[in-house]
Amino acid sequence: MYNSIPDILRKASTESVFSTPTFQNCWQTWQPEINRHLGNNYTENEIINLGDHLSEIFKSTGGNGRGQGELSAGGIAWESLVCWYINLCTVGSRIVAIKKMSLVPKPIQDAITVNYGNFACNTESDITIIIFPDINEYNIDVNQLNVTDNNGVQIPTIIRNKFNPNLTNILTERDFHLFEIGVIQCKTNWNDNAQIPMLWDMIYSAGGFRNRNITIGRNGFNIQDAQSFTYSFVTVPSNQNTIYKPEGVAVKRVTNLSGGNYWGKPSVQNVAKSMKEIFTNNFQSGSRTTLRTDIRAAIPELTNNNSLDYFGL
Repeated sequence: MYNSIPDILRKASTESVFSTPTFQNCWQTWQPEINRHLGNNYTENEIINLGDHLSEIFKSTGGNGRGQGELSAGGIAWESLVCWYINLCTVGSRIVAIKKMSLVPKPIQDAITVNYGNFACNTESDITIIIFPDINEYNIDVNQLNVTDNNGVQIPTIIRNKFNPNLTNILTERDFHLFEIGVIQCKTNWNDNAQIPMLWDMIYSAGGFRNRNITIGRNGFNIQDAQSFTYSFVTVPSNQNTIYKPEGVAVKRVTNLSGGNYWGKPSVQNVAKSMKEIFTNNFQSGSRTTLRTDIRAAIPELTNNNSLDYFGL
């Protein structure tokens, strides 16, 4: 159980988040707060509803300074918490959230690359969301895979007792047109950063600006060839004494993002949606049954320290 390609990549992504000193330090405070919100004998409702409390959980570690080092550490911590939450809520599905770009299959890295003249960059891609196609190779145990290259030679699933990441690259290249891709920009501060996702979403939606030598994609991969693509903004926000209103500049800048704008608090109409709403808005097609059913089935594995103990609950 939980040994398909999405499951393996979800585990690798979550373990990568836990490997950073910043997240490890924060987790000592966050874990009791998360457990408090979940309560005893929690259900899928309590897990999903953590999205209403992510800002509160994040702020429980304190740190409201504006020093560059603190801002950087806070940004890494927020990205990591959001990545952890999305992977927790999509356990058992074909949806994976990845913070570490090197874990993203190479064709998807290429597809989201923005080229400015001879300079290539992977945009403000704090978290990459991958929805694997609903076909056999992504639904079965990897030990049952039988994938061959163009010469008919079988590609090994395991190399040196570890999953072969090149297998994911080959399958992603083959099935790229069936993949759904999401990019999430995470910022602790809303006021200072709202214009950034607005501009990146414009570039992606326009497919680049060829007369200005700005293009999207490389090596023959482009987001326009994928099944779908969304760009989202997720903020704490950490701004002090700020009341966000629908007519505010910061709100207006992210109102029409292709993937929507979210925060770690309950939804406020025409301002921002709770983080928990991102699943039905952008990733609904990735559940093997339904999101709630997948989480419900996973709870025994989460609570008994079995195959899903990497979530740290």
